[in-house]
Amino acid sequence: MNILRRFVIRAAQELRHNPEARAKASQVLKEQVRPRAEQAWREAQPKIENAKVGLKRFAQRVREEYRKGRDGE
Repeated sequence: MNILRRFVIRAAQELRHNPEARAKASQVLKEQVRPRAEQAWREAQPKIENAKVGLKRFAQRVREEYRKGRDGE
């Protein structure tokens, strides 16, 4: 983990001191990273919604079972 941390710090220092590297990093971020992240988010949304519905159903069942046990049914 230390080596990764050092690499990230070194890259940040390089970007801070080198305007060409900063411009290139900005370009890569806009043209490659951001569109891929947005696409991944769009693809994940249905799965997230499905999981949310499943969790709500599970919580409702647990709540009903808890109430039955509490009321002595």
